[in-house]
Amino acid sequence: MTEEYFCGVDGGGSKTLCVLADGDGRVLGLGRSGSSNISVVGVDAACRNIKEAFEKATASSVGEVDYMALAIAGMGSRLRRDILKREVEAMGLSRVVFIESDAAAALMATTLGEPGVVVVSGTGSIVLALDSEGRFHRALGWGYLLDDEGSGFYIGREALRRALSAYDGRGAATVLTEQIPRYFGVGSLVEVVDLVSLRRIGVREIADLAPLVVKLAKAGDRVAYDILRQACLELLNATLAVIDKAGLKDGAPIGVCGGVFENCVEFFEEFSSFLREKAPSARVVRPLFKPVVGALLMAYRYAGKELDDGLMRNLLETSSRFGLRWRS
Repeated sequence: MTEEYFCGVDGGGSKTLCVLADGDGRVLGLGRSGSSNISVVGVDAACRNIKEAFEKATASSVGEVDYMALAIAGMGSRLRRDILKREVEAMGLSRVVFIESDAAAALMATTLGEPGVVVVSGTGSIVLALDSEGRFHRALGWGYLLDDEGSGFYIGREALRRALSAYDGRGAATVLTEQIPRYFGVGSLVEVVDLVSLRRIGVREIADLAPLVVKLAKAGDRVAYDILRQACLELLNATLAVIDKAGLKDGAPIGVCGGVFENCVEFFEEFSSFLREKAPSARVVRPLFKPVVGALLMAYRYAGKELDDGLMRNLLETSSRFGLRWRS
C-alpha cells in the first residue's frame, strides 16, 4: 500500500507554518514563511507564502500530499474560503484541500475535538467554541479594520493612539511617546504617523509593538498597563459570550494561544484571573500542541482517520523534536 502524507498549515498575519506527517502521526518536516492572511497581504502573496512553507516542510521530497488542512486567519466566511481553496488547489500541493479559520486548528490543538473554547491573541484575535453537537460559535476575528480587540494589533494601535493623545496634551503622560519612535528608528511620533500613512508601517509592524507595551507596563508605565488590562477585558467579554452561545458545561477547557499569550506570562495570568472572577469553574489550559499540529489533526479527521493511541503517541514524540508542543 502506498504511503499517505498529510499536511497541516497554520497561517496568520505574521507567519505561516506547514507541518508534514505520515499516516501514523510521525512528523517529518516543518516549514515557515510569511503571512497568509489575505486581508493583510492579498491572495497572491498568501498563496506564495503557503507554497514556500510547504516546500520547506517537504524539502522537495514529496511533490504532492494526500490531505492538506489549512487553518488561515481571516477565513471566517465561505466566500473567502472558496477563493483561497481554488487558488491552493491550482498549485497542486495536495490531492485534497480543506480550509478553515486558524482558530479551528487552535481549538483542535486544545480539546482534540471535544467541546471547549480557544482564545487566540496573535496579530489578530478570535475566540471560538465547539459545542456538544460539533457546532462552532465565535466572537471577534472580523479583521483589524472592524475589531480584533485584545490582539497584538489592538495593543499596538492603542499604544500609538494613547501616545498621540499624550503628545497632544489630551491624555495622560506616558513613556510610549519616546519609546515608540525609538522602536521604529525615527526621531518623533510625527515621523511614525508619516510612516503609517505611507504604509511603511502596517498591521504586522503595529502588532509587533505589543512586547514593547508589555515591557513598559512591567516597568510601571500606567498607560501601558491600562492598555494590557483593557485587552484582557475585551478577550474576557468575548470568551463569556461564546461560552453562553455554546451552552458549555462548567469545567469545559478554555485554551489560550497566539503570540501575545505565548510571549507574555503576565498577560496570560491577568486574563486567567479575570476569567476566574467571572466564571469560577472555568478551567484555563495550555493547548497540547501548537496550532499547526491542530491543523494536521484536522487533516487526519477529514481523511477519516481515528486519532488512536498509537497515532497520538507518535505525534507527541515527533512533534516535540520540531518544537511543536506548547511551551510550559
